[in-house]
Amino acid sequence: MTIACSTSVRCGSSLDAALRTVAELGFRSVDLLAIDGWVHVNPSDLVSDWEGTVSRLDDRLSAYGLVPLALNTGTGPQLHDRSEAACELRRAEIAALIRLMQRYGVQLAAIQPLGNDASRPWADVLADCVATLREYDTAAREAGVAFALELHIHSPFETLEQARALIAAMPEVKLVYDPSHFVMQGIDIRETEWLMDHAVHVHVRDAARDRMQAHLGEGDVDLDWMLGTLARRGYSGHFSIEYLEDGGMDVLGDVIGVRDAILRYFPEGK
Repeated sequence: MTIACSTSVRCGSSLDAALRTVAELGFRSVDLLAIDGWVHVNPSDLVSDWEGTVSRLDDRLSAYGLVPLALNTGTGPQLHDRSEAACELRRAEIAALIRLMQRYGVQLAAIQPLGNDASRPWADVLADCVATLREYDTAAREAGVAFALELHIHSPFETLEQARALIAAMPEVKLVYDPSHFVMQGIDIRETEWLMDHAVHVHVRDAARDRMQAHLGEGDVDLDWMLGTLARRGYSGHFSIEYLEDGGMDVLGDVIGVRDAILRYFPEGK
């Protein structure tokens, strides 16, 4: 079991600044943000300029002695967009992401579900998302890697009811367990335990109602319950610590605190 720090810790800064911070915190493994239109690694850049994009990434990873453990990905098209143009672009970006995973030996990438489409019945959005997720799954299996969906606030999958409907429609779906998106809606973290049945990766940070993140111990993510439950259930995947850069909130101490907490329950971690 390995603990990575996400480059989200410097999601408002350059890739160089993010990787430098992760290394200075004492991590060897990094979870790279690769969501198109954000920072750090853009799937569209991988498609349009593979050599240049990867050369820059190789250089910075080598400079800071970091090894990618996981990716947090999002393509340009929305997950629910099944137009011909969107599907063609998405397939190209998925192929580029898989190529990146294979380059670094990354076995798993999270899928950011992006936005909802409130103009259509949610059942139709679900059906289109499932069609897209099955394309991800097919491409990943053929390449010997895996994608897992992160259930996310302000997405088609932000409620537990939507999560249940997704699993009913696609029982084989793999999930990233990140209870912060439910806790910030006022949902007790214990109500999310059943999601662990489908979890192949875990994102960790504290959060509170209406706040996506909180200083460790000041929010409602009961880390002792969460980590203890994962350990009791025999969770054998990896962890990514995913605090976000916030100009008014210094989260670096929280990152270290979360890492120490994980190691208490998973002492074999590194």
